[in-house]
Amino acid sequence: MNKSKITGILLAGGESRRFGSPKAFAKLHRKFFYEYAIEALEGNVGKLIIVSHPALVEQFQDQTSVEVIQDLPEYKGNGPLAGMFTAMQKEQSDWYIVLPCDTPFVTDVLVKQLITYTNDQSIDAIVPVINDRQQPLIAVYHRRVAKRIEELLKIQQYKMSHLLDACNVKFVTNQELQLQGMEFENINDQTEYKKVQQKPI
Repeated sequence: MNKSKITGILLAGGESRRFGSPKAFAKLHRKFFYEYAIEALEGNVGKLIIVSHPALVEQFQDQTSVEVIQDLPEYKGNGPLAGMFTAMQKEQSDWYIVLPCDTPFVTDVLVKQLITYTNDQSIDAIVPVINDRQQPLIAVYHRRVAKRIEELLKIQQYKMSHLLDACNVKFVTNQELQLQGMEFENINDQTEYKKVQQKPI
């Protein structure tokens, strides 16, 4: 797949209530969480977009040259689907790779593996299933999914599971992926943050 036909979407619109401060700007081994996502995406996509919480836009713009946008006004604050749809409207592409800002162990290798499944044009979404848990926010989506997302937003159905139910999804298990073991670990609170700070990266 030609990377110019792929856009990377970094979702940083959450309020990080449980964490207590913006997770995107938490540090692990001298780098911000969001920088790990950018590193995993940038070599695999033609364009990269950060969908930011309004309070973080300026900080992102000060620290990175990546384009930073906010949810479309009519869907502001309506979760990951709003962020994905906003980015899809902003940048026309064949495929979109979505990553959250709180999985600092995500890798370029993982992103490359997920992209290999885009050769099948009948697939709407490529979603890992890790230890029986679907991971729709570390996943790849075809451009035609934008219309389905818009339909869900209009009827206020904001769960990612509703989108997957409306798509032809290729689920990829951890047995099919070559993983180092921690790629899908997300950091929700200070206890988890302290634990990952003890781990090598």
